[in-house]
Amino acid sequence: MISCASCSAPLPAQGVVCAYCGSRVDVDLHGWSHLQPSGLSDQLHCPDGHGALETLELPGVDSTIELGRCPTCLGLFLPLGSLEQLLDQAVAPVWSVDRQLLHSLAERPRADSGPVRYRPCPSCGDLMNRSLHGKRSGVVVDRCRDHGLWLDAGELRQLLEWARAGGALLDQEWREQEARERAAQEEAERQDLAGLEARWEQEEMLQRHRGSQSGGADLMTLLVKLARRLV
Repeated sequence: MISCASCSAPLPAQGVVCAYCGSRVDVDLHGWSHLQPSGLSDQLHCPDGHGALETLELPGVDSTIELGRCPTCLGLFLPLGSLEQLLDQAVAPVWSVDRQLLHSLAERPRADSGPVRYRPCPSCGDLMNRSLHGKRSGVVVDRCRDHGLWLDAGELRQLLEWARAGGALLDQEWREQEARERAAQEEAERQDLAGLEARWEQEEMLQRHRGSQSGGADLMTLLVKLARRLV
């Protein structure tokens, strides 16, 4: 159970705002509480208009992961590939899927997404695309294909819980099943096309056969008429 940093009250199982004092609690980086921001970034700005993001550096396995965090809304901007790196290093290998927990995460997301809106990339300012991250995660991320993705407060923690519940395994199973269904559909389409081509060839052969018979009959009729005239 996470406690509020302002009043020490227990934080609800879902949500990032303390029900007692109304403070917004940083549940995403709770396990990295020793980290301190290294200053405000000149390059990154909150997509919700709260100003410059503060820079946080997390030690990774191969390299340091540099994140941008809004000091007001506690949203996070992660460079390309860093979310997968964070999930890999924070979650032990998982061999089973907790479908009940995944259902709970999908039905009761920690972050309050509010109305659907397209937000600008904190780096380039272009509107980001919205997409669900993983099967049954309940987290819709804002993604810039060139610079990274934005997570609202609480969504990183939810993705960590999703990964621990076997969400990545379920997502892999779903992708493999989708690939098998796509391959089966493509094979059925190839077979249908092959059957259609075979029918076309049969029809062309039949037409040629009918044409040759018709030509032979016309020649025979002409020879009979010529013979009658000669007689």
